[in-house]
Amino acid sequence: MLLVVAVVGHSGWFHGKLPPDTLATTASQAEDVAFSVASNAGCGSFDNELPPQSPAAWRFGCSIGDVPYAIYVYGGDDARSAGLAELRADGRPIVANAYYAVTAVATGPSKDEVLNATPPPASIMDPFR
Repeated sequence: MLLVVAVVGHSGWFHGKLPPDTLATTASQAEDVAFSVASNAGCGSFDNELPPQSPAAWRFGCSIGDVPYAIYVYGGDDARSAGLAELRADGRPIVANAYYAVTAVATGPSKDEVLNATPPPASIMDPFR
């Protein structure tokens, strides 16, 4: 019997599939949750090399087309409450479910330009709803 093992580069790493509503207790579990969120939304790329927000809050990146997103995975209620308060204070649109949140990374036109566009653009957060 011949066993073949292949090593894949950064962008092709295998991720375990944990449901997005999983309470992650390790960085590896948080990465799996974030990858599930990104996959479900149709992200074309996934970045697992961003520094954690805290020992119980991890940050990942993904993009859909030319729109970059930050995915935050929280390891408990306290981390989630603190993380969501910080995201809301930034004023950016967020989608929060279970123990994760997603926000668009600030780039492109100003908020006023987007709000005054005719017709109004579709929400860039729709893929994560």
